[in-house]
Amino acid sequence: MTTKQQFTVPDMDCQSCVRSITEAVHRVDAKAEIAADLTTKLVTIGGSGTAKDYAAAIEGAGFTVS
Repeated sequence: MTTKQQFTVPDMDCQSCVRSITEAVHRVDAKAEIAADLTTKLVTIGGSGTAKDYAAAIEGAGFTVS
């Protein structure tokens, strides 16, 4: 089942950050769809993983999730 999760990542500042977050999430859920908005600092993930798993992946890539 695919669900959408939304995370605020305050230290996501550039496309390189988006790429790092995308790669980290794809290690948890290879089929996840990820949209990141640098202006609002929001990352939206559609996939079969849990919010806890996605947040841990983002934090493991060196970012703060709030």
